[in-house]
Amino acid sequence: MTIPEEGRAVSIRLVTTVRQPGEKPFRNFIRAEGLLIEKAGKTYLSFEENADGQRVRTMVRMGHEEGLIMRNGEVSMRLPLVPGEQREGRYGSGGAGLPLTVKTGSVCYEPGSEGRFAAEYDLMSGSETVGTYDVEFTYSEGKA
Repeated sequence: MTIPEEGRAVSIRLVTTVRQPGEKPFRNFIRAEGLLIEKAGKTYLSFEENADGQRVRTMVRMGHEEGLIMRNGEVSMRLPLVPGEQREGRYGSGGAGLPLTVKTGSVCYEPGSEGRFAAEYDLMSGSETVGTYDVEFTYSEGKA
């Protein structure tokens, strides 16, 4: 993540819905303060979250045709999101890494001072589906 830390302050809400084989779906909610960054024609959300006492830095590149979610810290992740395509991604925790295939169903980007980026994707390890994920990042300028 080499995007400079200059941008507009935003309040961010992330809702993740996870459906894993053989388990009940569950939702995770995160609220954070971060930055909305525009650089080289691309728009990014940058924020830190606390994952079980560990700081994890998240950067989301948002676009109408594709997106990218990157996390660094105790948990690391790189998920390229291109609708209708399968792309190689990566997930790591505690020093161990796992290559994943990201099969994206859809992305939706609504830019603005109050914007939204959403994606639906399957994560696959080999030929096995690990889970289906729906993520929705909403943001508004200024501190909450």
